[in-house]
Amino acid sequence: MIPAGETRFGILLATQRGPGQSDNDVFRDTLTLAARAEALGLDDLWVTEHHFGDAAIGPSALALAAFLLGRTERITVGTAVTLLPLHHPIHVAEQAALLDQLSGGRFVLGVGRGQTTTEYEVIGRGIDDRRRGAAEPLDLIRAAWTGRVGASSDRYAFSPVTPTPAPLTRSGPPVYVAAGSAGTIETAAARGLPMLLSFDKNAEAKAEMVALHTEFAAAAGHPTGGFPHAFLLFAHVTESATRAHDLMADRARYLLRDAQPPASPERPHESTENHEAEPQREALIAAVTEHLLESQAVGGVDTCVRHVLRHIRASGCSRVLFQVEQVTDPDDALANLRRLATEVLPAVRAQLAIDAAEPHPGRAR
Repeated sequence: MIPAGETRFGILLATQRGPGQSDNDVFRDTLTLAARAEALGLDDLWVTEHHFGDAAIGPSALALAAFLLGRTERITVGTAVTLLPLHHPIHVAEQAALLDQLSGGRFVLGVGRGQTTTEYEVIGRGIDDRRRGAAEPLDLIRAAWTGRVGASSDRYAFSPVTPTPAPLTRSGPPVYVAAGSAGTIETAAARGLPMLLSFDKNAEAKAEMVALHTEFAAAAGHPTGGFPHAFLLFAHVTESATRAHDLMADRARYLLRDAQPPASPERPHESTENHEAEPQREALIAAVTEHLLESQAVGGVDTCVRHVLRHIRASGCSRVLFQVEQVTDPDDALANLRRLATEVLPAVRAQLAIDAAEPHPGRAR
């Protein structure tokens, strides 16, 4: 069981656009949330990177992290995630070291690969670069933090250089690897790095992924205990079951926004007019909604506390990142954050302290 003092709670700032919001509105709300999170005593702020989409606007997680580090004094700021294949690893290493220096060690580098192919076609070197994964760029980043580094692979080739500045934190700032498959789990574990697990993983799936990470870490000769894995969770405190359902239905539609009904053979270019597929889509939305209600911290205070504790106990993860912004009601985020910080998290911390002081081996996880 994780001692209560080692569990960190923060929020994910998704720079998500609500109905009728301008770019300026989105960033204004993001900065307000960040300031309130620090004032309420949360431990972390994590920011995202998105390109070419209208639903979320944040083309540089590193730039936004830098701005937030300058605007805050205590809270840790991380990227969730920097899309590593879109950036040269030595440049990422230099920027991360700079943020580590300027912030006094308050920066965390989270890396991943993203989802859309357009990002790789426009900014990167094609989708094949995404498929190659994060192993080589991760190795180059970590090598760059220790001194002189060069490369001679077909992916990266350059003469040895000494990146500057050196990081303030010994061996570099903490690194998290967004993991969703056995391959990315092995990439993280083989390098002794913790994972960042996404919203779509329920408590049991998280536990299985952590167990697999432990196996890979042991095979690579790393200590198998104490990895400070992190996970993402939607959080909204409401006493209304109808409100909870509506919020997760909105979230399901947002998550499935890019899913189009299949085209018919007779009308291959008119998939959006295939009304026969609409019942299938609605059934999928309903299924995703139920999954979210069963796995996310949405509902009354007791329900939220129960879900958060279940994820922590089952997985052993010690870093929890909540998304408190909702799709259709961005103005509700501040009130939601306040209730999370003042009603839910104190109860979670209290129960974790009891767990740590009086362990129960037979306790359901």
